[in-house]
Amino acid sequence: MKDIQVSNHNLQQFMDDIQAEIDEHKLVIINSQPAGTGKWGMDRLWRGWMATTAKYMAGHGAIMPLYIKPDGEWYGSRPFNSEDAHELFTRQHLGVDENGVRLSWAKSGDQRKATRGERFDALRKHEEWASIKGITLFKPRKSEYQELIDEQNN
Repeated sequence: MKDIQVSNHNLQQFMDDIQAEIDEHKLVIINSQPAGTGKWGMDRLWRGWMATTAKYMAGHGAIMPLYIKPDGEWYGSRPFNSEDAHELFTRQHLGVDENGVRLSWAKSGDQRKATRGERFDALRKHEEWASIKGITLFKPRKSEYQELIDEQNN
């Protein structure tokens, strides 16, 4: 077993290494110690999860079109990325308003910002989806999301 110092600088590489270890051996033991990462808001945590999700999906063949012709045919493709994951799963887990406009994690233009409860629910749904797929998501102890989970469990 090796000790690894994890910071914001190398967090994504650390998560990629864990996922590779799980894929190869189906078992990983992680001991962690408190670190000064600051408090993670739900939107910051969501963006981190979308980066992890996008890497998983791209690694499993998910692609996006470069251009869609008027007849619906794709022209070219590119790998699935974190912005694609954000758009897809925000629409899927947060939903849309009465006008069909997807809800937002942060106030943006004409989009309605999702309530704290809606954002919490979206994170729970995505965590469950990722668990079924075998995707390891980073869950800091000091986060708004974890505080709400702890609140529910008490």
